[in-house]
Amino acid sequence: MIRSLSFLFLILASIPGIAQQPESDYLVTKENDTIFCKVVGLKGKKVEFIENGQRKSKKKNIFKFSDVHISDLSVIKNPLDLEIEQPEKGYAHVYLYRPYVYTGSALACRVEYNGKRFINIKTNTYYLHKVKAGEVHNYNWKGSKNDKLEIHAEDGEIYFIRGSFAASFENWNTTSAMPTVSNGMSIFLDNPNTARYALLTMKKESPKY
Repeated sequence: MIRSLSFLFLILASIPGIAQQPESDYLVTKENDTIFCKVVGLKGKKVEFIENGQRKSKKKNIFKFSDVHISDLSVIKNPLDLEIEQPEKGYAHVYLYRPYVYTGSALACRVEYNGKRFINIKTNTYYLHKVKAGEVHNYNWKGSKNDKLEIHAEDGEIYFIRGSFAASFENWNTTSAMPTVSNGMSIFLDNPNTARYALLTMKKESPKY
């Protein structure tokens, strides 16, 4: 009897969709409501998804959610074929990026690192900064040295800093308090649950300045 049941299990396991259901996508709102769905696309900040039991897809700003899970990364519009790199031992990674926002998109977001000229985070660009773990790394936009963003880098950790024009309609989704805005620009430590996906849609590497 046991042998018969085992044989039946092997037959069922060989049938597509029976052995293991595909991993479900989900979006978690800032009110902590979970939307189980199928994500069918992510381009820029817009995530397109079909809720379970629905037929038509919806598009929403990814930064409106506190958590996002996409099981099939091929649905992400990733022009540079980027991957989130894992740090080597003794290092941490700091990704600086700036998603597209129409208002203020032409304004420069020049960032200084430890008080020195560093990069210009232009719209739809990113930069990977590999830093030593166990140290404090300071970032600030040019002209605002009194408003530093400090990262106490831990071994193997990945941090995301978003640069953005501080328009009233911008969707903030941070893991830290918002710094003071200077000339309409701001940088802040972003929520990794959404930033890791938005980063993959960037089009260029941020230039030095």
